[in-house]
Amino acid sequence: MRLNITVKLMFFASLLLAIPFIGYNYIWDMEKYLRLGQEQTLKNNAKALATALHERPKLFNNQASYKETLEKGKDFFPTVISAAIKLDGLDKDWSEIKNARNSNFYDFNNQIKSAFSEQQVSLSFTTNIGRFNDYVYALFDVNDDAVIFRGKNKLSIFDNDHLEISTIDNNQQLNRYVISNHQAGWISAFKLPGKNAQQVYPENEQGIQGHLRLTATGYVIELRIRKELLGEKVGFNITDVDLPNNDSDHKDDAISAIDTPVVIGTADTKDSQDLGTFTVPSPEIERIIKAMGRSHSSITVVDRHHRVLTTHGDIHNASGDWSSNEFYAAKNSWFSRARQWLLAPFYQYFLTKPPKDFNTEQFENRQHKKRHLKQALADGKLSSIWWTTPDNKAVILSAAHPIYVDNQIKGAVIVEETTHGIRNIRNQAVEGVLLTSIFIFGSVTALFLYTLRLSYRIRKLRNQTEAVVDEHGRITAKFTPTSINDEIGDLAKSFTSILGQLGQYNDYLQNMSARLSHELKTPISVVRSSLEMLENQEIEDSSKIYMKRAKDGIQRLNSMLLAMSEASHLEQALQSSEVEKFDLAELVEGCSQSYRQVYSVQQFSLNIITRPLFIKGSDEHIAQLFDKLISNAVEFSANDDAINIVLEQVKDSAILTVTNRGPLLPDQMSSNIFDAMVSMRSEEQKSQPHLGIGLYICRLIADYHQGSISAENLADNSGVKFTIVLPILLTT
Repeated sequence: MRLNITVKLMFFASLLLAIPFIGYNYIWDMEKYLRLGQEQTLKNNAKALATALHERPKLFNNQASYKETLEKGKDFFPTVISAAIKLDGLDKDWSEIKNARNSNFYDFNNQIKSAFSEQQVSLSFTTNIGRFNDYVYALFDVNDDAVIFRGKNKLSIFDNDHLEISTIDNNQQLNRYVISNHQAGWISAFKLPGKNAQQVYPENEQGIQGHLRLTATGYVIELRIRKELLGEKVGFNITDVDLPNNDSDHKDDAISAIDTPVVIGTADTKDSQDLGTFTVPSPEIERIIKAMGRSHSSITVVDRHHRVLTTHGDIHNASGDWSSNEFYAAKNSWFSRARQWLLAPFYQYFLTKPPKDFNTEQFENRQHKKRHLKQALADGKLSSIWWTTPDNKAVILSAAHPIYVDNQIKGAVIVEETTHGIRNIRNQAVEGVLLTSIFIFGSVTALFLYTLRLSYRIRKLRNQTEAVVDEHGRITAKFTPTSINDEIGDLAKSFTSILGQLGQYNDYLQNMSARLSHELKTPISVVRSSLEMLENQEIEDSSKIYMKRAKDGIQRLNSMLLAMSEASHLEQALQSSEVEKFDLAELVEGCSQSYRQVYSVQQFSLNIITRPLFIKGSDEHIAQLFDKLISNAVEFSANDDAINIVLEQVKDSAILTVTNRGPLLPDQMSSNIFDAMVSMRSEEQKSQPHLGIGLYICRLIADYHQGSISAENLADNSGVKFTIVLPILLTT
């Protein structure tokens, strides 16, 4: 299969298109290794942060650390709030804590040292606890069918409805505080005397402030407590006194009433062992985390119960050390702006810029995404996981490392980052591949167009060269070279020079026979006249044979001159001959009858169309062409083999064929046989002078009449058939 230059060149040029695909696959491999690198870096960061927190017992609640499980409603972890709460008894400032699901409900099921039925207990309440800076805020929303305040003249703080809070200090001493009001409004807080304290009676506690507001179903107590008043264990309860005794004494635990008061709360406030844990993270944790300077990660420190002690950094900005803002900052140049404009459609349909508005759950709600944390707290192993945000807009890498105190796991450090930095790197790499692809595509397109142009110039040079030389090898037109100075232009100039020289040489060959016949006529005449004069003189018999040979040679030279003169004169005669309409069938019929008389020993077979075939031309030269063919056929055929002459009409052409039995044409000589000076006679036939002019004259006559002549061997290889095709006049 033939492939032209354009196809071959484009095939090899198309191999350049593999570069973008290779680059794109390389980018995906690069992203995989970058993720592995990010994961390893994140693990190292988590390990470094955990190392900084090792062996710091003050950072964790020792009481909570020793508990296997925490009791809801008894073990407290205040919610961090963003602003101080106004102490007005209203719950409008508590939405942030309530949204954190840090509310606890207490009813008859939470009785302290009593077992009243649900119908006998009218007290229930809901608590919310939060922290802001150095204060702990608490909200008690109490349902009570009868609110009993402390009498104005009563010193006892227990003969009425009251709130009691207990905690242990750093010396493991029990501290008890009571909220007991005369009326709604600003609260009255008291500190009860301890076992080893010199204090005898309850004293006002300035570290606890708040407001009590009556409601349709009971009352609301809103408190603000200084953080240092609360230790690692806390408990509280509310006492409901429905029928106070005005004659009661003022002893610590003497509550004189007709009915036994109902106490509902988290624990027995008189028993330090019954108190629940109260965890307020140490600010030292956040200072240590900030000192590490991990601004590209989101850091969370939790205790062994998965409670968040501190957080640092925003996951939405945690793109890690691969942040494109630092490593691959885009320059505000015209090229960058042009690239962004060019790649905008590609970004829209194929590439997605990493968004910062993705949604992610709070840490407390990631139950199915804490596998690595559970492994770190249970097995003490560094672990990591990949997870996708609920809106599928971001992929987050999270690594967890345990924190040890006295060879015990007290908590864990969780470091999280998004893959936005890697995605930015990948996108920029894809941008580079895309720009390279566009450049390669443009280059291949330009190369394709240039190849088409180059192929067009080569074809044009070929066509122009073929147009200059006719089918007989004669230069018939002028070759015009191109003005482009390149290799093809040089080739065209070389063709111009070569064709010019060939044209001069062809002119020389075409005029050589006329020149030879003109130049040799005089010497031949001189020799002939000299021989005639010698013939009239007496010469020896031995010399007569040489005289005869000389006369035969002169005769042969003269025949050759006549043949050459015939060809040269024929071209001139054709140009000056008159064109007329004649009947080709009548001419062939008449010539064929005369051939039977001239070549009486030769047999002829005629098959000539009976109706007239009119052509336009010279009947004299057509007869000359027919004579040459018959003479050639007679010369190459045996006497007992008939020469077949057929004349017929095919469409708008007259077909004249002359077939003779005899020697075949050599291979690939069917077209060259009609050139000048070509003869294929055997050695016996070369006794007569033949220059190969006869068939050349036939071709000249056929070309003049806008026809064609051809020769071919018969299908059975028994002879040769000559075919002449001439256009006929379809209208008479």
